[in-house]
Amino acid sequence: MATILRLEGEVDASNAALIAEAIRRFSRLRAPLVLDLAGLDFLAASGLRTLLVLSEEHRHAGLRCCIVSGVALRRLARVLPELGLPVADSVPAALAHIEGVTSARRRLVSGPARQHEPQSDAPTRLRGLAS
Repeated sequence: MATILRLEGEVDASNAALIAEAIRRFSRLRAPLVLDLAGLDFLAASGLRTLLVLSEEHRHAGLRCCIVSGVALRRLARVLPELGLPVADSVPAALAHIEGVTSARRRLVSGPARQHEPQSDAPTRLRGLAS
């Protein structure tokens, strides 16, 4: 299950810190987060900087996060094409991205455990030694 936050209107220097704090409150739930920016009319550089900081905080905390792009973010992405944000075109695509990251993480975590499990012929050898 993921938390989906939809922002509408404008994000600029006057409200970027307030929005960041609201997003951080939802992040404390430790659930995957989808930040839907499709309803934003304007995203100032201060808002973009806030998104970058929040994305980095989520990454360091091991929280899955994806941003649904919209007109405002795409305008900035034309000027700064390598933002490094986990971006999707829709909420379903963002949820699929989060699920893909979760699945990959599960495979990564379970992989080393399998490497340390005894081989299928190991019990036979142990029985032979005990006899």
